[in-house]
Amino acid sequence: MNAIGWVAVGFTAAALAAVFDGAGTVLQAKAAQSRDMVPVRRETLYAVGVFVDVLGWALTVVALRFLPVFAVQAIVAGQTAVTVVLAHLVLRSAIHSTDLLAIACTGLGLAALAASATADIGWTASSDVVTAVLLGLLAAVVLAAVWAAHRGAVARSVVTGLAFGGSAVSVRALLVLPGFTATPIALLTQPLTYAVIGYAAVGVPLYASALRRSTPAMPSAIVTMIEVVVPGALGMVLLGDGIRPGWWTIAAGGLLLASVGVTVLAMRETARARSGFPAPPPTSAQDGDRNSEALASERPPK
Repeated sequence: MNAIGWVAVGFTAAALAAVFDGAGTVLQAKAAQSRDMVPVRRETLYAVGVFVDVLGWALTVVALRFLPVFAVQAIVAGQTAVTVVLAHLVLRSAIHSTDLLAIACTGLGLAALAASATADIGWTASSDVVTAVLLGLLAAVVLAAVWAAHRGAVARSVVTGLAFGGSAVSVRALLVLPGFTATPIALLTQPLTYAVIGYAAVGVPLYASALRRSTPAMPSAIVTMIEVVVPGALGMVLLGDGIRPGWWTIAAGGLLLASVGVTVLAMRETARARSGFPAPPPTSAQDGDRNSEALASERPPK
């Protein structure tokens, strides 16, 4: 297969990853939000959602083998639109013309970003520098996760985006590491392997907790936007990814358009969550009493 064929494989894998990621998000959200579902069924549904997410991640790895981080993350970020549509169908979340317009803006912007990325890879930093930066970022993400654990869905989603983005860059760095062969022994002795695992260990549970505190579209929108910007920048600085000559204006316009679309989706979903989304389940009897009192005080008189 020629170079164009492999690029097509990468684009196809990234597009499928977006679909799987969006579906996994909605399945996990449904499991997390279902109060009246039998526990075994809820846990099974959540496990299926995680499995679908893993399939999406595997497809992302395939895409990263043939495309720059910038392009892959921009395509995979299309999961925001998938999440909104599936949430409407599965969770009965409201969807309006403004949502559809925001989805269109996000899709067009991300498409422009993906098209503007170059396919030429050449490391701009040594492997030691790349490893040090990614491990340092992992340490910062762990600290941020501890902070976000005491905050709301937005903070958790931001840190999740950093974790998933760091994982994507670590995978890409492994795939293009000069002289590296992905044998079991080589993977076990490569620090970037543990960086990938560490980022996932932080991001997966944090994302699940964000989904319990919001409708699924808002965390998905925040996570995917951060997954485009931060890994894209790291790919340019560390791995030699870049923008096609003469495409900087298109890339900037795409980033702006996608940012507007994601911001609108996030704001609308946050407003919906505050107005009608149920509070997260209490962690103790005392918390349950407090939640009941708060809900009673906020209930409008009949």
